[in-house]
Amino acid sequence: MTITAPLDSASSWLTWSNVVYVGGAVLTLAAAMHVLYEKRAFASGKREQESFLSEAMVIFAATVSLIGTIGAIHFSNVVSKLKDDDLSQYKRGADLNIAQLTKDTGTANLAAEELRKENTQLRIDLSKEQGHARQAEGKLAKQNKETYNYAHALAQQQAAMSDQAHVSPILTDFQIETLAILLRPFAGSDVSLHSTGDTTVLRLKVSIARALDKAGLTFKTNSIDIGLLYIGVSVAVHSPQDVPPLANLLIEGLHNAGIDVHPVSLATVPAGQVAIYLGPN
Repeated sequence: MTITAPLDSASSWLTWSNVVYVGGAVLTLAAAMHVLYEKRAFASGKREQESFLSEAMVIFAATVSLIGTIGAIHFSNVVSKLKDDDLSQYKRGADLNIAQLTKDTGTANLAAEELRKENTQLRIDLSKEQGHARQAEGKLAKQNKETYNYAHALAQQQAAMSDQAHVSPILTDFQIETLAILLRPFAGSDVSLHSTGDTTVLRLKVSIARALDKAGLTFKTNSIDIGLLYIGVSVAVHSPQDVPPLANLLIEGLHNAGIDVHPVSLATVPAGQVAIYLGPN
């Protein structure tokens, strides 16, 4: 089923009304010409009376013209009203669309502004992070330089102390503190000290005892064995198959201090214990 819009229907009726109006006007003209012809024929004596057909044609043509005129006026007003209604509806729709578009534009502008603020904040945060990274790089470079300088100075000091130890082996305050830090995990352990009566050996023994004391170790046995001959510095354990971790640290620490130390095993050392024997080189 085809649905015809009111405006299309009214336009169609207006067209037919105009056709009827034009047809009525043509018929009116034809009727007028016929009436004029009849009047002249009557006036000249060719006819004795006017024809009724002429009057009927005039009345019919006038009626058709009147109907066409009324239809044209009516449907013209209908078409105008429908067009005005469509125009008003279109304007209302256009206004609604414009209002919605304005609202959407405002929303888009707000979103763009929020995005701009977020981008600005991201740039600020990125700049801060880059600044922090540069500061961290500067601090790291400074620490690396300080570490290098410290390691270089320590190496020079250890080399000088190693040379000095061959002449007069003794631990400096720095070496005593370093050895104490190394041995501190074994605080509470006991180490036996044995030495000859040589003055130089006793000086080294005292410095080692100070390191043990700072580390929290004890040396309940601290003997000076007259008449016995110990060569150099030895760290002794009961068996090479049972070497306490403390013995390894003592060897490492004394070696780092420039002392020529020798690991030995003696049956006289109780199992699990560590003893240090000191004598002249």
